[in-house]
Amino acid sequence: MKMPRWLLFAPFVCLVAIFAINGAKLGIQQANLAETDVINFYANQYLSDHQSLVGDGAALTDCLAVPGTKPRVWIEVRCTPPVGPAFIYGAGRDGQLIYAGRDGAAPEA
Repeated sequence: MKMPRWLLFAPFVCLVAIFAINGAKLGIQQANLAETDVINFYANQYLSDHQSLVGDGAALTDCLAVPGTKPRVWIEVRCTPPVGPAFIYGAGRDGQLIYAGRDGAAPEA
């Protein structure tokens, strides 16, 4: 019995369908990502980082977000604790962390 010729292309068609579905799914996730989600995520990361590096005393109200000024940075979340330099998180358009660090300047009064 001879196999139909179109059946040879079935695995390729399945791979293309899988890639198309995953691409659409990732596109929808990125389209629905709000600035608030990113800010809240990195503000909570700040609480965790501050707890492990400094100790108690951090609050979500220490954080604010500004538009990114570096390439690929969508939002920069700056969290300034009561004592010490600010924690800075730069996030891309997809919410991924581009950079994180501490500000060398003293916090503004």
